[in-house]
Order: sequence, then structure tokens, then C-alpha cells
Amino acid sequence: MFARLRQIINGWNAYRYRVPYCVPYWNGKTYLAIVRCLLLGKVVRGVEIAELEKTLAVYLSIENVRGYSQGRVALAAALTGLGIHPGDEVILPTFCCTSVMPPILAAGATPVLADVGADLNITVDSIEDVVTPRTRAILVPHLFGNPADIDDIESYAASRGIRIIDDAAQALGATRNGRLLGTFGDAGILSFGSGKVCFGAGGGILLTRFGEVYERIQSIEFQEPDARRKLQQLFSTLLWRRWRRDCLPFLVVLRRFLSKERESPNVVPGPSPRERLSNLESAIILTLLRTLAQNIAARRERAQRYHEILMRAPGVELIAQGTGSVCLTQVVKIEPDGDSDRADKILQRLRRAGYEVKGSYIPLHCFAEYSAFAPKLPRYADQLWPHLIELP
Repeated sequence: MFARLRQIINGWNAYRYRVPYCVPYWNGKTYLAIVRCLLLGKVVRGVEIAELEKTLAVYLSIENVRGYSQGRVALAAALTGLGIHPGDEVILPTFCCTSVMPPILAAGATPVLADVGADLNITVDSIEDVVTPRTRAILVPHLFGNPADIDDIESYAASRGIRIIDDAAQALGATRNGRLLGTFGDAGILSFGSGKVCFGAGGGILLTRFGEVYERIQSIEFQEPDARRKLQQLFSTLLWRRWRRDCLPFLVVLRRFLSKERESPNVVPGPSPRERLSNLESAIILTLLRTLAQNIAARRERAQRYHEILMRAPGVELIAQGTGSVCLTQVVKIEPDGDSDRADKILQRLRRAGYEVKGSYIPLHCFAEYSAFAPKLPRYADQLWPHLIELP
């Protein structure tokens, strides 16, 4: 009995942060949209799917928009649409979420891991270090909502006939020289999953200006969304992120059954069902798009506050937010100062004080499964990542 009680107490302590890492930016209209879909039985199919695609097409000034169940599924569609074949190479940054790897491997392509720059994004220089005659595409994520130098990368790739996928999964609403991210290159990716700018109950979007790319995408067969799984995702999001403070006792007891929403970006993911976007996900996303400007303004205000508090803190360096960033989260580098575990110690102290902070991404080349895909050691990412902390 005491062992079980200790287990419950430990579970409680693991989730009772007074400052959570992220909370979905939902309001009354979001909940009303959810209730409407449930009461009308419009979880899988409904008019909100087409309405969302049209809304995004207008917002992004891009004609071809298609919805999928996840950002990684949209990436798989983009690879097909761009004509990526077995044996082709796709360059991407090693400092990235693990979820981008399965779609590339499933296409039969070879991922090629490149280093990153000071803003933690891929650069033209790091691409040049690993490009080969077999390079057919470059995936350009904008990590933590901070714009990469995608216009420079786009120019570099165009001169060599290489395709660009503008991965704005973490950067909806961000701009580069006044142009919205996701609209660069040959295809763009958006995501509305856990922790994103518009944190919904799931969903991914593919964008392209090119009719031939869109035609190839249209020919791909995708399954109907699984209604049961979509409802599970919805309630996991509500309980783990939106209502966790109030539902904590219930969550601690049932955490084994409600863990789907909390998939770690530092765990190698399994294959994703190739499903279309559901009506429930679309309805939620539509309400989030209406508050996108306020959401981004609040994020930028918090980033500015972090800057004011930490800019003079000894041994702490803020990863700068570039112009146009949506400030998905603020990342800081903790200078080792003779102690290689200093960042981890600070991480633990902040957690004990009630702040749900995270260590940052483990570079992809550090995973045994992916180490062979780094033709050159990404030295900057390799040296930097153990000293990074993501703040709420």
C-alpha cells in the first residue's frame, strides 16, 4: 500500500507545476465548436474542413491547400508531390524534431543531417557542407518559431535545381522579410499539434503554389480519420494541457491511459496513419486562427519579458528571436562555467520550484538509428545542445 501511495505522490509531483510549459490558446468559441461537432456527429466529416483550407489559402495568399491528420503526414505528401524517389537525398538540420525522419525514410529517400547556426536553424553554409549530386530537396524548419534564412536558402537551391520544403510547423504567422513562412519554396508545412503556435487537437496542412505538385498530392490515397482516436487526442489535450491543474488527481491515477498527447520530440516515433484532416480538428483550428494575432502578440511580450529579466544574468545567453519570430518558446544557453552538468542542475532546480522547463532537442545524429545520416559531424549542434533549456 505504501509503495502505491508513494507512486501516486511521485506522479502528483511530476505534473503539479504552477507554471506549465504550454497551455492551448483556447476560448469559449473553441469549446463551442467542439460541442457543436460532438452533438452533430461531425467528428470525421463536415464543412469545416473545406472552410479551413479556404481560410488558410486566403491568409497565406496561396492557392493549393490540403489538410492531413498530422504535420508529418503532410510532409509525407509533400515528398510525394515533389517527386522524391528512392535513392534521392533530402537535407535537413540535425537539430530538429524526430517526427520528420519517418516520412523521409518511408519515401525511400536518404536523410542527410546538416549543422545549424547560432539561431539553431539550418543555413546555406551548413547545407553546402553536405550537398551532393544526389540532393533533391532541403527541409527548412523554423525552430521555435524563429525564421531561418529561407530566402537565401531558396536562392541557393534554385541555382542548383533543388526543391525546398518550407517547414513552418512551429512558425505559423512568422515572417521573413515581410513574407509569411510556409509560403517559400516548392511546398510548405503547417502543424496544429501539441505545443504549436495554434495548439489544437492535431492536424497538419500542406501548401504549394505549383499545380503539378498539387496534382500529384491529389492522387495519393489517404484513410478516413479514426473517430475514436481523434476523440482520445481531444480529451488528452484537454486534460493534460488545458485543464491539468484542476484534473490532476484524476490524471495521476490514469496517466498510463492518457499519455498519447505527451509524445516526446526526443523519442524515435513509429509510423503514422496516413489520414486526412478531421472535421473536429478543423473546427478547433478555425477558432484559433481568429485569435492568432493576439496569440503571437502575447508570445512576443513574454519573450521580451524574458529578455529584460535574463539579459544580464551571469552565465545565461538567450537564443535571439529574429525579426518576424512568433516566439514559440524562449531557449536559453547555460554556460558550463567548469561544470558540464550545470544546465541539467538548473533544469532540476527550476522544476522543483514549480516551473515546467525542458531540456532542448537531442540532435538527430546522436540517435543510434540516425547517426549514419550525418556525413560530417555537426559540431555546433553537437557541442551546444546539452546546455540548452526551453522556458515556458
